[in-house]
Amino acid sequence: MNRLYKYLISAIALTLAVSCQDQLDVQNPNEPTPEALNTQSGIYQLATGVYANMYFENNSATGLFDFLWVTQAMHEAMGDAIYIPWGNFGWRWANQVSKITLDDGTVVLPPNEGDQALSLKVRNTRAQTDNNAFGHEWTPSYFVNNTSNLLLSKLDEEIEFSGDAEVKKKTLRAWAHFWKGWAYSRIGSMYTAGLIIDAPGETNDQFKTSLEVLAAADANFESAITILNSISDSDDYASVLVNVIPRHLVINASYPTPEVWVRNIRTLQARNILNSKKDKEKTGADWNAVLAKANEGIQEGDFIFVMKTDANNFLTSALVPYRLLIGWHFASERLIQDFKTIPDIIIDPFDTDSYQILDDRMTRNFEVLGTPQVNRSGRGIQYGTRWGFVEGDYASLEAGKSNIYLAGSYEENALMRGEALINSGSIDQGLEYVDGVRAVQASGLTPVANTGLSLAEAKEELRRERRIGLLMRGLAFYDARRWGVTD
Repeated sequence: MNRLYKYLISAIALTLAVSCQDQLDVQNPNEPTPEALNTQSGIYQLATGVYANMYFENNSATGLFDFLWVTQAMHEAMGDAIYIPWGNFGWRWANQVSKITLDDGTVVLPPNEGDQALSLKVRNTRAQTDNNAFGHEWTPSYFVNNTSNLLLSKLDEEIEFSGDAEVKKKTLRAWAHFWKGWAYSRIGSMYTAGLIIDAPGETNDQFKTSLEVLAAADANFESAITILNSISDSDDYASVLVNVIPRHLVINASYPTPEVWVRNIRTLQARNILNSKKDKEKTGADWNAVLAKANEGIQEGDFIFVMKTDANNFLTSALVPYRLLIGWHFASERLIQDFKTIPDIIIDPFDTDSYQILDDRMTRNFEVLGTPQVNRSGRGIQYGTRWGFVEGDYASLEAGKSNIYLAGSYEENALMRGEALINSGSIDQGLEYVDGVRAVQASGLTPVANTGLSLAEAKEELRRERRIGLLMRGLAFYDARRWGVTD
């Protein structure tokens, strides 16, 4: 993948259309020139550009690389929270299995090509454009990084700001370092190697290991924290963020205070530590490191970084919540099994007298399909389900209802604290965080802390809650990988 896409990142993320000029040098304000970046308003627009780079569309020769929809769906499919039988964007091949062993011992192989690794490898060419699954996280991440690099370089120049220019520059620098940390986190958490690029419009062929890329993410996060610790929530600080964060992308608050922003960063740092090793390789020191960062992470009610659906066609229809209801993505049987019911696994969902649903989130969000889907389009029996999403917490056709999580959340941070405590021997203290998330999400489940659960039982409660409480937040594959499910 790296050899295919190392040249893409040299493109300038912010497209600036140069206007035609007549002899009077009259310029159309709707066609900005590069000189626009020498103004406060131009710099604000550049900073806002990190969001646009998560949805990058070029042309038929290069393809369409989309973090917000394609990549997030890819993570949920590879984490077996949903399945996607369609070949678009490489989805089908990203959740292709090696084999399925039935209860009677019969082994069923994929009807086309081979397992996931082979299927993805044969599409890892430029000719496949956006059918190459590897490109959909790599490309937008490096465009976000490049926009951040351009912003940092412009802040070194003489630009006139209103109010306290120093505070505004510091805030914008923190913004750039935060998104660079975000981009390197995505690359380091998904790819075996990546590029560290800290100048706009440049590239190199010096591939670094995933751990080195994650170290670059951490360095940028720490740079942002240092800056944020040096400023306060002043009018000038706030004016920057309310200008660079679009209004339809916020919940809880219109912008993060410096303290809240630092907490968001600590959550991402904890996530990176959690995902950098498989759990069987983690030591006590690793769990302590996760806990230390998460203890300083997002609190309930804090500002978090999201995309919200709105009435705009793209931000309504081209996102996972919408597509769950119109035949693009489907609920995994394994996901449904993680909701608590009596009996624990529903044998016949059509016999509603034979089981009781205990988790209200299942009642609110899923229904039994009139006809089970099996071997959809003849592409393998793994592409099937008896359950469908309904309008609710995860899936929605309603503008403004759904959140697409770009970074951390209170629930994720709480569950990282819980998992670290459970794995460090403080079982009941850790389970209290599981109960807390279930309460916040109105699950209706009976608390499990202080009920005498063993370590194995506590881990199972945590595992289930991450699958359900963090559904559609782009974490399912990370968890499946580190838990050993994908081994």
